[in-house]
Amino acid sequence: MNRRKFLESAAIFGVAGLAGNPIRGESGPSKHGVAGGIKGFSELSTRLRAARRQRFLRTEGIKDPIILKSLRVLTRDGQYFIEARDKDGAVGLAMGNRSRLGQSYTITSKRLAKFYVGKDMRNYEDHLDALWVHDSTYKWQGLPLWVNVAGCELAILDLIGKKTGQPVHALLGDKVRDKVGLYYANGDRNHSAQWVVDKLREDVAESGARAVKFKVGARMAMTQKSNARDKRLIPLMREAFGPEMVIYADANSSYDVPTAVYFGRMMEENSFGFFEEPVPFDYLEETKAVADALDIPIAGGEQESSLWNFEWLLANKALQVVQPDLIYFGGLIRSLRVAAMARELGLACVPHISGPGLGSLYMAQFVSIIPNTTDYQEYKGDPDPVPYQLTGTGKRLKAVDGKLPVPDGPGLGIEIDPGYLAGMQLAPA
Repeated sequence: MNRRKFLESAAIFGVAGLAGNPIRGESGPSKHGVAGGIKGFSELSTRLRAARRQRFLRTEGIKDPIILKSLRVLTRDGQYFIEARDKDGAVGLAMGNRSRLGQSYTITSKRLAKFYVGKDMRNYEDHLDALWVHDSTYKWQGLPLWVNVAGCELAILDLIGKKTGQPVHALLGDKVRDKVGLYYANGDRNHSAQWVVDKLREDVAESGARAVKFKVGARMAMTQKSNARDKRLIPLMREAFGPEMVIYADANSSYDVPTAVYFGRMMEENSFGFFEEPVPFDYLEETKAVADALDIPIAGGEQESSLWNFEWLLANKALQVVQPDLIYFGGLIRSLRVAAMARELGLACVPHISGPGLGSLYMAQFVSIIPNTTDYQEYKGDPDPVPYQLTGTGKRLKAVDGKLPVPDGPGLGIEIDPGYLAGMQLAPA
């Protein structure tokens, strides 16, 4: 897909003034970064920082304090949950990514709980910012820290929502959609090009998805074998799914700049929608170089944990689609700050989801309140074995005709089977 057409499609982004919106201030970023050097902030940096400093959590109407009594990590059958309980006995619960949270949860029990417990969760957003500098928490910067922060935040939001009878999305913004369109994401790199096409056909038939994403490269590497597969797979996807299907490709940091440009042009020839993470995710200048060379929109941010790096990537036109992972990046509020910066520039936020851990549930809550997104969000099926249902429906959160409903029940909008909850145990310290 031509980037100009992508950016001019106001119907996709749902924001006015999308076309022609300047990306840089007049002075532009200097060698000292987007702040404009030692003479002060650039006009653009001022705008982006103002956008992300707005407050999102709406608790002004909650009269009584919500004092957190405990934050605990619970486990069962290899799954991990964070439980937030207040002094009145109200409980919020969030399921974490079993791999990421399962290997780092002591950050919650040994650090985050000690900070949050005893505080009024009506002021959670202020506490989130204060956590960063408390006891040098910034020294823990990275995915292990933010995965735990995200789990705590989701449990706390679930607690507040259940206590007040509000869905999480109502606590954070104004709902702009009741259903979320999907792209079905295939994560395979080990099978043939034809296998990937056949598998995606099955997934599309089951889910009704009108867009798909597939993997290229060898994940943080490229080989002769992976390059040969990509040459076959890129045109085969368009051939197999026809001109109407929206197609995305994800390199997971596999290419160098020349190879990314080579395959990016092949994607342009086949009218792909975006090209995700073409070069190593922390190679910011190289990401910009690829974006400068291509017309296809460049997407990225799955691995990013820094608001400042997102600012740089946006200010320097290195990304046209920002993809904070709602868990890896530290939760819905930090991700809303990235979405706000993108919106300031008329660009799209399409969050990455980390699959297991009820990722689609959190995505639906998030996307329901951001206007600057696309028609399609990441979907990986229903991989979690945990017995739950959407509040009052008896149904799981599952794609129907290519869309997910946005849960409107209190908190996260789900109820986990009480018998399953009774079998949870405190995760060992």
